[in-house]
Amino acid sequence: MTETGPGDYRGSVVHARSRKRPLSDLPFSSLPKFQATFARRVLPGIVCLLLSALLGTAITLAHLARNLDREELERGRFLAEKALQVPHEWLARSVADNAFWGDAYARLNGVPDIEWAYRQGNLGPSLHRDFGTEGLFVVDAQGRTTYSVIDGKLVTVDAAAWFQSGLPRLLDQARGADEQGATAVLSSAGTPVIAAAAMFTPGHSDVPPMDGPASVLILADVLDPERLEQLGEAYAVEGLRVVPRDEEADDASIHLRYEDGTPLTFGWTPERPGRHMLFVTLPILALVSLGLGFLAWLLLRQALRATQLMDASYERLANSRQALAASEARFRDVAEAASDWIWETDEQLRLTYLSCRFEQITGHRPEVWLEQPLGALLTSDDEALQGWLLSPDEAPLRCRYRSADGHARHCRLAAKPILRDGRLIGYRGTATDTTEETEAQARIAHLSQHDALTGLPNRNQLREHLEQRLEPGGGQPAACTLLYIDLDRFKPINDTFGHAAGDEVLLQVAERLRLCTRDGDLIARLGGDEFVMVLDGTHAEADIEHLCARLMAALDEPFQHAGQRLYIGASIGIANAPQDAARAGELLRRADVALYQAKADGRGAWRFYSQEMDDRLHERQRLEDELRTAIDKGQFVLHFQPRYLSEGLRLRGAEALLRWQHPTQGLLLPDTFIPLAEETGLIVPLGAWVLREACVQARHWPQDTVVSVNLSAIQLRRGKLLDEVRAALFESDLPAGRLELEITESALLHDSQATLELLRSLKALGVRMAMDDFGTGYSSLSNLRNFPFDLIKIDRSFVAGMASSPDDQSIVHALIGLGRGLRLEVTAEGVETADQLQTLVAAGCTEVQGFHMSQPLPAQALYQLFGQAPG
Repeated sequence: MTETGPGDYRGSVVHARSRKRPLSDLPFSSLPKFQATFARRVLPGIVCLLLSALLGTAITLAHLARNLDREELERGRFLAEKALQVPHEWLARSVADNAFWGDAYARLNGVPDIEWAYRQGNLGPSLHRDFGTEGLFVVDAQGRTTYSVIDGKLVTVDAAAWFQSGLPRLLDQARGADEQGATAVLSSAGTPVIAAAAMFTPGHSDVPPMDGPASVLILADVLDPERLEQLGEAYAVEGLRVVPRDEEADDASIHLRYEDGTPLTFGWTPERPGRHMLFVTLPILALVSLGLGFLAWLLLRQALRATQLMDASYERLANSRQALAASEARFRDVAEAASDWIWETDEQLRLTYLSCRFEQITGHRPEVWLEQPLGALLTSDDEALQGWLLSPDEAPLRCRYRSADGHARHCRLAAKPILRDGRLIGYRGTATDTTEETEAQARIAHLSQHDALTGLPNRNQLREHLEQRLEPGGGQPAACTLLYIDLDRFKPINDTFGHAAGDEVLLQVAERLRLCTRDGDLIARLGGDEFVMVLDGTHAEADIEHLCARLMAALDEPFQHAGQRLYIGASIGIANAPQDAARAGELLRRADVALYQAKADGRGAWRFYSQEMDDRLHERQRLEDELRTAIDKGQFVLHFQPRYLSEGLRLRGAEALLRWQHPTQGLLLPDTFIPLAEETGLIVPLGAWVLREACVQARHWPQDTVVSVNLSAIQLRRGKLLDEVRAALFESDLPAGRLELEITESALLHDSQATLELLRSLKALGVRMAMDDFGTGYSSLSNLRNFPFDLIKIDRSFVAGMASSPDDQSIVHALIGLGRGLRLEVTAEGVETADQLQTLVAAGCTEVQGFHMSQPLPAQALYQLFGQAPG
């Protein structure tokens, strides 16, 4: 560009210079004296502020120290009280468990059975060995000690002599308690003892009550120094001890009383974190104060020196009379005819000229912007304006500005430096409006980076966002948390109400997700009903769980469409970077693995990724491949669990149990592969094989025996069960009445009407129907009434609990009675002891099966068993 003088084109440009008097025209005496002002006003304020800050810090530290010590004392008192309360609670439970025991009532009430109690370990040394109970006494109604164990040894000790005082009161409380014990603090040899007492009762057992008042069981826990130290360590209370009566107790103490009213004080050694903090911080604070004082002195000294230089600079400016003139050279006709607007600045980038096209394009009057910085009008995201101007061969710069009507506009800036005598005096250039072009490009870019329906970032933007954080090109990956969100029950909305309803729900989901996030977090839609949320930074697991709970709550709220309320839910998989993965694709995959686990756990949940999830998936895939191979190669065999009639234990038949003859792992039980077979649908061909093979094997059994085969719920819904049963009976020539199909209650919950029709068709063939695991389902009575069952099987969990749980025994009796009332046969599974068998036979159970009679047998062993009486 052309260099111009200060007088060129004075009448043809918009030019407005300030008429203010320059500093050089002012006398030096009227200029501000910075050094004097600083020393008189600023310096004392800085010193006072520094001293106030140090004093305030010291006072705050002292206050914090006192509060810390007070809080630590209260915490220690709470823990000490808790440590002393636990033996009370444990002894109360223990004495109740043993005193309300029918066998203990029968053998220790009156003349004690020493053989049963001590030598067989029912109520003797085991309490000391396993639970640390020092004393055990049985006191009859006359106050005589009939049985005593001290430190696990059988001794003859009078409880009244062992306890120094308070025992009669404790015995009265125990005899007056209704099916519960009493506890008290007594004394033994000058040492506190926590004692719990309860009167023997037969409880809920069948033991008949005896005449006269029952004996009382007493358990004692001696609080000697070793025991107190143990309790203190368990509850982080240092030095828990008994304070002697002649020693004055301090704040770190708890005041109790023996049962006879004698005071008892426990103390401990409290921590003093506040005092420790003062010992550590006060010397540091003193050193910091000295350092700050020295630093302040240096800064103030430097500031005084700077003010001296400023005063000297103003003096030089006042003495200087040289005026700097701005010259302008412009071609007015060309400038005003151009489609772009032309601008000029001085060396400080203040606008000195704007062409008339400026007002036509931007709507701003040029004189408003003259003397204003160019950067106040134009801004750029690509590069700082001043840095761009300093590059002489730089390409045009894209900038933006705001027009007079408030709309954002875009332009392309070109510039050249203005030189005079080799010295830079300013810049001039053109600005081309590119608003329409930029907006069109922005729309294209937005569509490539955002979901068209919700406006959320799409998969492309999500991947770029993750790659920028996790793969910054040589830098360390930034921490973030990724939430993979999949909507539950969304497909039925599309199928039932149409895609318009689905789209409306997705829009509302996107809005609710936005409301649950912060600035800086990213929400993206991957397509369908899958969303991803990226949380910036490192977050505590509790905070993430709190956010997931908020998301679940927000998505559980009903959605509105055409006046209808629609309900969905969500499952969430969570992965953290860089702990779980340091690459974008791997982080997404691992969050998807966690999402798979959340769905597998029942949906409507969130799960954090763990390596075990990946291992389980790989193991699941490997096992699925091996399972398919096993079906193709016929690696399965059947074992049979014999079933016996309760009357005479005559062999009734057997239940077919599937086994996998694995080529490397040996014989595998169904628990290792049946769940996967049901997940993958392989249970359908596998179940069909079991049905055929069981019928073929049973064809060679005695004619009055039956074979039972378990059916999966998936076989009822997806397989061609009726045709498979017909084919199995036809191919094996087995009478239909000898085949029994077992179905669990849970299998009846899905499409119960179709299931009912299928079972009635099977019943029409003549096969027997059994309800397996009866009593553990959801609708037992209605199923028994509506479905054509011949037999119910009592779940093994009730049978196993009969000996220890009166409730389980009552349930078994009730189930047997229910089956007999409905004219159904009843089979009890899992019979493992003679007592269980005797109880079931006495209750009227029709059939029994379990390890007590026989374990599952291979087919050949079962053939040998037929015709033999069980042992």
